[in-house]
Amino acid sequence: IRFYLHDQFTGSNRTSAVVLPPLNNETLFGQVAIIDDKLTKESPINSKLVGRAKGFLVLDSLSSSSFLQSMTVELEGRKGTIVFHGQNPFTESQREIAIVGGTGEFRNVQGYALTSSVGSEP
Repeated sequence: IRFYLHDQFTGSNRTSAVVLPPLNNETLFGQVAIIDDKLTKESPINSKLVGRAKGFLVLDSLSSSSFLQSMTVELEGRKGTIVFHGQNPFTESQREIAIVGGTGEFRNVQGYALTSSVGSEP
């Protein structure tokens, strides 16, 4: 399964929000954000919507550029969800995050997802 997650943290169409500010502005340690992000078939944000990713991010490291990510993915036309959970070292070009479970047709799913950042739009 391949999709593009669009995390819009500014503007009028925001899909994420900081709900707890950082304890330290240099590292952002302690910041917590919630997400309800679009998933699309292709990279452009206006490409076909294929689902949503809902969850939270916690900047939980004093010494690295990493956050704890926990999200549930709902795909259109599919019955069930996929749950992702783990560290996301966002400065690395390619990352892995654990797939820890699912519901419906994804019940008992496990494994990992390869992720990378492909760019950002204003």
